[in-house]
Amino acid sequence: MPRLSYFEDERILLVERFSSLHEASFGQLDSIFSSFLYGSCPTNDFVYASVSRVLKMMSVSAVPDLLIKMDVMTEDDWIHEELVIGECAFGQDTDLVLRKLKYEIAGHPEVLMVIMIVIDEHQPYRSPGRMSEAWQMRKETSTLSRSSFNSLRGAAPRSLEEPIVVAGHTWCHLGSVRFHVWVRGDEPINIDVDNELMACGTLFPNQDMGAVDSRIEKGMMMMRDHLADDCQKVAPGSDISALRDSSVTFRPEWKLLLRELIRAVDYTAYDRYRSWC
Repeated sequence: MPRLSYFEDERILLVERFSSLHEASFGQLDSIFSSFLYGSCPTNDFVYASVSRVLKMMSVSAVPDLLIKMDVMTEDDWIHEELVIGECAFGQDTDLVLRKLKYEIAGHPEVLMVIMIVIDEHQPYRSPGRMSEAWQMRKETSTLSRSSFNSLRGAAPRSLEEPIVVAGHTWCHLGSVRFHVWVRGDEPINIDVDNELMACGTLFPNQDMGAVDSRIEKGMMMMRDHLADDCQKVAPGSDISALRDSSVTFRPEWKLLLRELIRAVDYTAYDRYRSWC
């Protein structure tokens, strides 16, 4: 199922193919952020935090891979705020994803944290060539079920280093998984600037996520403080010290994410086969 983002100012329609790797890449962060916000939000009807997949702006309608938003009810109306935006670049030009992020930030300058995950393959994916072993297989047999396709693959991969090869064709083989994180300073996030508000890290092939962990934890602290400020707005004079002083610790299970990515690679390989057939 393709995802459509429309940038009205430049009349650009961005069509993205949503894959299992897009879904898996943010699954753990989605869970961590949701638990954190739902555990922090006060039990009232005036401040509501949620996870969404549709971002509406004045001149842009976009579908990010991750969106954490907050709705605050004031005396006059509801205030809608976007706290975190996440995008995954897989099987597409990273520059286009960066361009999409710039539009999303421009439409919501209040965003506190932006996360981009870049998943690269060893080689850009190409469908099997004419007269190849895979081409002959398609010619001689009907479309294989997932289980039949996997039986030709052999043993299930236990590492992202292992390519998915069926009928002599590599259907998916990841080369790297990298994270980029930006948090807001006094001004809206500028993803073109490399400074102390930005961090990069590698999850695969060699894990080096310390700077990313620290920056995401900083973003979560900012989310906590923003939530406390919103609670103060809707209930002036209320005691928010417990919320503002509450500890924030980001404890990701990156090994779990790697396992999820292995499963997603498996699904992506078969999805590519089905689309080709």
